[in-house]
Amino acid sequence: MGILLFFAFHRRAIETSLPSTTRVVVIDPGHGGIDPGAVGGNGILEKNINLSIALYLREYLEKRGSVVIMTRDEDIGLYSQSGTIRNKKNEDLRNRKTIVKNSKGDLFVSIHLNSFGQSRYYGAQTFYPADNPPGKELAKIMQEELVNTLDKNNQRVPLSNSSIYLIKGLEIPTVLVECGFLSNPNEKLKLNNSEYQKKVAWAIYIAIQRYFLETE
Repeated sequence: MGILLFFAFHRRAIETSLPSTTRVVVIDPGHGGIDPGAVGGNGILEKNINLSIALYLREYLEKRGSVVIMTRDEDIGLYSQSGTIRNKKNEDLRNRKTIVKNSKGDLFVSIHLNSFGQSRYYGAQTFYPADNPPGKELAKIMQEELVNTLDKNNQRVPLSNSSIYLIKGLEIPTVLVECGFLSNPNEKLKLNNSEYQKKVAWAIYIAIQRYFLETE
């Protein structure tokens, strides 16, 4: 309880020191609809946690005056009902990317969870497209805030990735954030907790605000 109260106080203190902004932020809660993303067992699905974090992030941003565009704000996929599952997933990604390109946004963040065959791996990590220098700076700032807010023992660093279709070839600062590992038992329990989801969203929010302030 003490930790949560400290976080709430610290959050309010930081929030009052941040200027309002009218920037346009595009948020993509990964997966949705027929695509659950990573599965953690006991009904824990990546798509639901991604959406929860994204909705908290939207709330924080809108309170400071940002305009937020979501690729989805409920459990849906962006695809037509006909076609194979693979075709639906491909159509979904194309439609998400179209939203980003047409948004006239100032920044794009795609929210995901990680999973691996071995359960010992943990920790949030940011990825940015190699052809997006502003995304590299955003990823650096976001990784710092995720470490400071969630786990100071997290040794992960931002990585460039040119193979992720959704984030490559975009002109605005772009980051994909893996908020933790559903394959890690301890991190899975945290990620499925609403208070922890708020902390993740807060770290991303502060990173976005820092990026805008530091690159003006």
